Amino acid sequence: MSQSRSRSRPVSASLIPGPWDATKQAVFEEKVLRLTVSANLPFAWVENPEWAEFCAEFIPQARPIGRKTFTRRLLPRALKKLRADVQSNLTGKNATIQGDGWTGINHHHLNAFMATVERTLHTVKVFEDSAERKTAENYLAQLVAVFKMLGEEWKVVVVAVTTDASGESRKARLLFAKAYPWVVVLDCYAHQVRSLPVMEHYF
Repeated sequence: MSQSRSRSRPVSASLIPGPWDATKQAVFEEKVLRLTVSANLPFAWVENPEWAEFCAEFIPQARPIGRKTFTRRLLPRALKKLRADVQSNLTGKNATIQGDGWTGINHHHLNAFMATVERTLHTVKVFEDSAERKTAENYLAQLVAVFKMLGEEWKVVVVAVTTDASGESRKARLLFAKAYPWVVVLDCYAHQVRSLPVMEHYF
């Protein structure tokens, strides 16, 4: 038992006792953010009196983190780093765009566009267009924006596109196919299945 424990992953250098500096504070904030996201906790939990007391008792050097710190600084910074890491790993690879729209219980309409690369799904862009008319032209503009973003910023090669079954989506697909005839445009039933053998083979 003791032997197996000795083979556990090494302790991070940031956790080795020493003076609390800006580097340790940054690591502390990142770890708390990752804990919050992985446990699906509300951001407000870091302002809980019990947590504040815990920090004061065991890590008094750490500066407190508030919910605004999450939303204004930590989360945007983490997302920026995550997106940069993802984009660097996808450069030059083939991608399939998947579009899906829905209306939430708050009556906000969202159009989400994702890219599947080597059987892994990545969120690319979510449009909130509740105030916009649900037309094929508007949907096409969003689709083209995502298509260009993937090519110019993510540096991937879009080889196929599929969307949901709404009327404007269907028309937008036809318009997209005319504008980009070298891209495979699939009917709506394809996006209902996570893994299509033909797409796995070619894309």
